[in-house]
Amino acid sequence: MELVNDPLPITVATEDGALLSGPTEPTLRALLDRLGGVGDRFAVAERENGAYLQTWREADSPFLVERRDGEELWTELDEPAEVAELFVAWARGEAWPRDYSWQSATLPEGADS
Repeated sequence: MELVNDPLPITVATEDGALLSGPTEPTLRALLDRLGGVGDRFAVAERENGAYLQTWREADSPFLVERRDGEELWTELDEPAEVAELFVAWARGEAWPRDYSWQSATLPEGADS
């Protein structure tokens, strides 16, 4: 797989307060690969239109990935490479590389919170 070094049209914020504007694919992949440690558990990627894709990982647990682009949906992924593949496709506006079994992140109307 050849990585593209062109800036992705997103901004990425991390738990440690870092804010990356226009990260390259290798930079984004490295950032997602390291997630899971104390103080380094999440990354939030945002487009100019306010749509976002974020992930959270605690230690060696699966990645919880949530997206908001008109609706809020979530899924779990096990491998950093899967998360990176998803983030890169989303950042480029490409079709999802595979079925991620997205589930609604909103409570049904009338449900107690």
